[in-house]
Amino acid sequence: MYKFGLAVLTVAAMVLGAGSPAAATTTARTRITIDRHTSELYPFEPPVGEPGVTYPAAGVTATARNCPAGIVLMSASLVQDGLPTLWATGGHGAGEILCDGGTVELGMAFARIAPALHPGRATAHFSLRDWDTGEQFAESTRTVWIPC
Repeated sequence: MYKFGLAVLTVAAMVLGAGSPAAATTTARTRITIDRHTSELYPFEPPVGEPGVTYPAAGVTATARNCPAGIVLMSASLVQDGLPTLWATGGHGAGEILCDGGTVELGMAFARIAPALHPGRATAHFSLRDWDTGEQFAESTRTVWIPC
């Protein structure tokens, strides 16, 4: 009887110690934190436009924690006075970032031709999606301040 009870306790301890397979493969959820302030306004010359003509632009930054390893698609937007803005970048692949499974800095600059961006409140939005499947990993929206 003693050997049988000890064997049952040993098996129970092994099962409890191993945990469930689902718990072993669970990863931390991806989170995006958008910085409260944008960069100061700076002149931006669109890659396609009249040479020498610039528009005010501002950069928004964020931090993504637990970003899944691999190529991730970043979507970013900035709305001020109820009006959308344009990405102030000419870089090919600007919406693609490379994650290593940890923390990655996100950033995008925005401009608007008319009416131009101005100091004050705006709403920034970032989201991250899987490059292959389109599955959304995280998204965040925050009111930000464009300084003078």
